[in-house]
Amino acid sequence: MVGGGPEGIELAVAIQVEGQAAKRGMIPRLPAPDKLLADMRAWVEGEYGPVVRDAAVTSKGPCAELRLELHPAVDAMTITADEQGGVVVSAETAGAGPGYHTFACRILDRLGEVLDIAWSRRPELLPPGSPPAWVGARLPLADRPLVERDHLASLGAAVGRAVALRRRGITGVEIGLRPGTRFASDGTVMTPVGPRGDAWLARAARDLTVAADVLPWWYDVMDARYQLARALVILWTEIRWRPPADDAERATMDEALTLLRKAFPTDPSLAYPYREWAELIALRGLADPIAERVLRRAEQADQAQPPIGYRRRPVTVVHEGWLLPVPGSFSDRRADGEWSGGDRGRHVTFAATVTQLPGGMPMSADRFLTDVAGELGEGTLHHEDGGLRGRARVTSDASSGVEVAVLEGFSAVTGSGCAIRIEFSDSDDWRWAIDLWRSLRPT
Repeated sequence: MVGGGPEGIELAVAIQVEGQAAKRGMIPRLPAPDKLLADMRAWVEGEYGPVVRDAAVTSKGPCAELRLELHPAVDAMTITADEQGGVVVSAETAGAGPGYHTFACRILDRLGEVLDIAWSRRPELLPPGSPPAWVGARLPLADRPLVERDHLASLGAAVGRAVALRRRGITGVEIGLRPGTRFASDGTVMTPVGPRGDAWLARAARDLTVAADVLPWWYDVMDARYQLARALVILWTEIRWRPPADDAERATMDEALTLLRKAFPTDPSLAYPYREWAELIALRGLADPIAERVLRRAEQADQAQPPIGYRRRPVTVVHEGWLLPVPGSFSDRRADGEWSGGDRGRHVTFAATVTQLPGGMPMSADRFLTDVAGELGEGTLHHEDGGLRGRARVTSDASSGVEVAVLEGFSAVTGSGCAIRIEFSDSDDWRWAIDLWRSLRPT
């Protein structure tokens, strides 16, 4: 996977396998794709419910897709099925570590046994240097030493590139962070479990086992170290550090709190983030039996240390080739090719597309704006910055029953264009809305 920052560094270890489902029933028939994946989803949720963050089956023409989100440090595992009983599995594992890799393999191995799917590897789909990650009911489980070796090799290459970037004076290098959001940090290296400095980078360059501490699921056991590391990923990358705005944000907070509560009695000697733990309890606003003990520890913590949480600062959304800086407190949704987010009376939606002329040549920025923004009318705002062109207007919208101000804007460069809609309930935010539209940049 590729980190989302200006100097994100690739980690490449993955599971890529295919399978063939057997026929079922008294009159043997291949299961329909959505039925097969619904059965997979139900079984995984039943067997591994505490680990499953999200699971959804969607139909895609004659095929169906199951997305299993199993860890906050990596994108979802995807499983697709077709009408001929073919199944293809894809899972990035480098950002979480070899423990996650073998866990995912174990799920697939058991799925093959329970649902009678014969698995095989697809070596042509694997990145160069990937481990022999197949695991299936008809083949042996992934070899833990080989999986660990290849995760270390991937991590070693990333550390080497980070050292080279530091020699050029570059900071904020990302290793292992999920794509889609760029975080701001004072650290030399940014990882899923927090920033690291030059001293850490120097030690990691000499001894790769030092670097392994940035992968949150290194060992196969789900012990207190695993629980704490998983919670740290959520605290650093997902928590908005404000009261939750919806059920999804409440669920994310609850997951982090549950992980910390499970880990602490098992191994209270670990370095728990007591200040942030106490803050999260207060933000969630629920009675917590461990709250008093956590608060006492939080008061004893080093208050000079910067608090955990990349989203305490502004973040940059990366979407379809465009960058949009927004407050770190903003929610974050991606669906149907659009990104949307907001907080406290502000809401933003934007989408982008490749732009071409009928003959396939890249469309100019001016041509795109003429096509999509030619009827904005009086009061149209214009923006130019090098090859970037933009047009927008500010109006009001009372269709929801509450009048809000709306900026409708478009920005383009040769070959790419985007549209943005900014809604804000405070009329004094009009300058913020205009500045946000003007901040849109192609990657």
